Amino acid sequence: MKASPDPFDCVVVGGGAVGAAVALGMAQTGHRVALVERKPRPVFADTAPVTRVATLNAASMALLEHLGVAESVLRRRGHAFYRMAVWDANSSAELTFDADELGVPALGWTVEHLALEATLWEALEATEAVLLPDTRWRALDWRPDRIDLHLEDRRVLGARLLVAADGAESPLRARAGIPVRRHPYHAKGVVATVSTRFPHQDTAWQRFNQEQILAFLPLADGRCSIVWSQPEFDAEDVLELDDASFAAALRDALGGRLGEIESVSPRAAWELVGRQAQDYSRGRLVLVGDAAHTIHPLAGQGLNLGLADVRELLRLSPAGPGSDPASPAALSAYTRSRRVENETMLRSMEALRWLFGSSLPLVASARALGVTQVDRTLALKRFFALRALGPQG
Repeated sequence: MKASPDPFDCVVVGGGAVGAAVALGMAQTGHRVALVERKPRPVFADTAPVTRVATLNAASMALLEHLGVAESVLRRRGHAFYRMAVWDANSSAELTFDADELGVPALGWTVEHLALEATLWEALEATEAVLLPDTRWRALDWRPDRIDLHLEDRRVLGARLLVAADGAESPLRARAGIPVRRHPYHAKGVVATVSTRFPHQDTAWQRFNQEQILAFLPLADGRCSIVWSQPEFDAEDVLELDDASFAAALRDALGGRLGEIESVSPRAAWELVGRQAQDYSRGRLVLVGDAAHTIHPLAGQGLNLGLADVRELLRLSPAGPGSDPASPAALSAYTRSRRVENETMLRSMEALRWLFGSSLPLVASARALGVTQVDRTLALKRFFALRALGPQG
């Protein structure tokens, strides 16, 4: 089957939150869009168990508002948090952030990936975008004016811009021959949903204990989503614990701040690897989200960086019917802007992980002194907090 003589302006491969946001933004600016996703269409039900949870910063929420989906996402068990407490188990270092003190409406929002994805797909259905769930591709043809994407069902989609939003092991990135620098952390992130004796107080809690980092993220129903990153062998041991032993280990790992852990959901874990693609575009192909970069989850910035990619791509791409979203100038500017930002964040996370993970007495003393100084200086707290919150407005 031949490709249509009238190619799509934009074909997005990968229908997760980042890919669906690109597709929605492109469709809303007048482009002909197709979204290809190998999994079934995401569907959210209020009665379903809590699944993967992410934290959104102010910049990500502003993008969702621009796309017209923010309120709908928050109605689906989204939850704002107003305080953050970060401390070190091996020194007196402790840092607290408060939205009122910083003059912002919230420090962030917890949302479920499935809720966000389902809401974006529902918004796409109100556009003229072509949605193709349960669809896989098998080959690419690179042409001067488009890329032809050959699907397994023998259809061919012509794309003036092909967006790879297909995850950390992106097949499109591999097919394009774009190298990736990998930084294995030799660690896993253990995730679960728990209820605690004491209320979470609309606060995100994070405790560093050398090579282990534990975060409790507040949910709308009063429970917490936990992310516990630790060396691979420790994570395997934790996954084998019964619920009572796991709850006791969690309580101790958080230093008892929220009291006893009263219930735990089934646990899951994934390998933690930092990645940075050498280039974010090649010809008419552009990488976004995990296809371009992944970082350690200690600051909860992974999805925010992906949505920042979306924001920048939409800002730089020419809008309107007939315009070419794969303008070389636009894609070059996108690559320069986002690689610098993401590389900075990747290196910052590696430095922070080393700083809090070191047991050297001199480093521990400097850590305690530096964190205490930041905690006592409002200007420094504002600098670090607003850096994490992203551009305001």
